Amino acid sequence: MNKREFNWNHFLQPYELAVEGFILKIEGIKKQYQLRRSYCPIEIVTGRVKSPDSILDKAKRMNVKFENISKEVYDIGGVRITCKYIEDVYKVADLLKSRKDVKLVEERDYIKNIKASGYRSLHLIMRYNVETIDGQVPIILEFQIRTHAMHFWEHSLKYKYQKQIPDSLKERLKSASVAASKLDEEMSSIHKLIQELEGTEFTSSQDPLENEISMFDLKKW
Repeated sequence: MNKREFNWNHFLQPYELAVEGFILKIEGIKKQYQLRRSYCPIEIVTGRVKSPDSILDKAKRMNVKFENISKEVYDIGGVRITCKYIEDVYKVADLLKSRKDVKLVEERDYIKNIKASGYRSLHLIMRYNVETIDGQVPIILEFQIRTHAMHFWEHSLKYKYQKQIPDSLKERLKSASVAASKLDEEMSSIHKLIQELEGTEFTSSQDPLENEISMFDLKKW
C-alpha cells in the first residue's frame, strides 16, 4: 500500500458493508427469539468503523507497518453487543462462534482476565468474506460482547478522556470496575434465582411494562 495514493474510502467500504450487515443479522437473531417467545440474550447491537486517523494512530502504537494494517489491526471494523447478564455474554459468543459465515481467529476474554485498568469485555476476532462487485474481500472484524455495566464503565467513563486518563482518576476507575463487576455478579445471581422460582426461563427479554419499537416493527412504506 502506498500512503500517498492510498484510497481510504475504497479500503474502508468492505468494513462498512460488513458492520452494517452484521448489525442486521444480529437484529434478525433477536427477531427469531421474539417470534419464538424465548428469552433473548441480546439487548443492543451497534457498530463502527475506525477513521483513517484512528487506524494510523493504532498502527503506530502497535508498530505495525502501513502495508500490514489490514492483517494486523484487528478492530478496524467492530460490532458491539450489549447484554443484561454475564451468562448472556457467553451465550452470544457461542452463537457467533457457531456461525458458518465467520471464522474465529482469536478470543480475548477480559471478563475472566480483567485488564489492569479495570476494563472488562469479551472480544472475538473473526475473519469474514465481504461480497463486493469485485468479488469476495477477506477482512477481520472484532465483536465486543459485554454487559450494560461493562459498557457504561468503558464508554461513559474511560473514553470521555480519549484514553488520556488523569492519574487521579485511575484508581477510582479501578474501584468503579470492581463495583460494576459485583453488580453484574449479583444481577446474574438474582436472574438465576428468579428462573428457579418461575420453573422456567423468561419468555421475553423485555420488562412487561416496556413498549419498545424495534426496526422490525416500523411500518413499511
